[in-house]
Amino acid sequence: MKKNVPALLLLLLAPALLAQDAGGRFDAATRYTEPEIHAPANVSRMFTRTLSRSGAIDLPATGSGSMIIWTLNSDRATRVKTRLLTPSGQVLQPADRGSLDRGLRRFEIGSAEASELGLPGAGAQEVVHVLSTVGARYQLEVDVPPSGRGATVVAAEPESPLTLSTWAAPLSRQPGQPVTLHAELRDGDDAISGATLTARLASPSGKAFDTIALTDRGHGIYEATVADLPENAAGAWQVRFEAEGVTTSGARFARTGAGELVAERGAARLGLIHTEVLSGVLRLTVPADVALAGNYRLDVIVADDAHNGLAWAEGARTLPTGRTALTIDIPLTHLGDTPIDQLFLDVRLLGLDPIGVAGRATLRMQ
Repeated sequence: MKKNVPALLLLLLAPALLAQDAGGRFDAATRYTEPEIHAPANVSRMFTRTLSRSGAIDLPATGSGSMIIWTLNSDRATRVKTRLLTPSGQVLQPADRGSLDRGLRRFEIGSAEASELGLPGAGAQEVVHVLSTVGARYQLEVDVPPSGRGATVVAAEPESPLTLSTWAAPLSRQPGQPVTLHAELRDGDDAISGATLTARLASPSGKAFDTIALTDRGHGIYEATVADLPENAAGAWQVRFEAEGVTTSGARFARTGAGELVAERGAARLGLIHTEVLSGVLRLTVPADVALAGNYRLDVIVADDAHNGLAWAEGARTLPTGRTALTIDIPLTHLGDTPIDQLFLDVRLLGLDPIGVAGRATLRMQ
């Protein structure tokens, strides 16, 4: 028997509200993996600029292949006109389709393509393709009609070795947890230091907040830690990263990256796991301090010291506010020959209305 909280404390907890539980054994080849701290890194070879009115945008190119310049108009009824000026002095006028010989092409996105991509009406969007760039500054002049609502320009270098990798952590954030904003700049195998990195958080409602400067940690790593989110809003928060600097060959560059995290509601908090062996089962009891009454699901994963998945169990719970002892049983037959003192327990309480991670607790039995 393994006890991790005093028995008296468990007696003082409100009785568990039990429902029909399910469980089973994992296949022999199943491996247990800790939940990801953050979503997979977003790897970017492009940057984005937005104009609310007519103006010019610098497009720094690394000279590592082609550049695709996509102009997206926010207005379905009007068309944004663009003029591209290259470092060599070539000009691609708004009505000029270009040619392969010139290394410049302009394409209009038709109605079928616009509909498939979920974009505004045909004729409002266009793509300019620079077949082979040089490591220098291109310029795009954007003519937004007075009745328009602005335009967004996306410039991508699909063959470039220069990448911006970004993420935000934790992926599932409970109230009060700090948030880490992380970026990495690489030019192939080389790390890029000395760049300017910033990030902006946007709430689930789309409200954007002040710019946050990232600190150069060396080796191409840039980070910032935010003690708290700027607004108490549960849901998916977006992060937009902007990077500007110079490549290892001396060419200027710009990159835009993204990240995401989920701000949980703080619906409940799990305490220490208590275990005991009773007539053929391993019984798990964990206290839950519930802030928001509702429907929850208690999930348990059991693994061994070598991270082999052994067994699982789950059960729905309807929980009131206050402290409740949650109990669930794992048949000993599901654990095979693994000794009790070599088990690792991962217990999670998931909200069902709405869905979210309410709490998590782990225990390595020794």
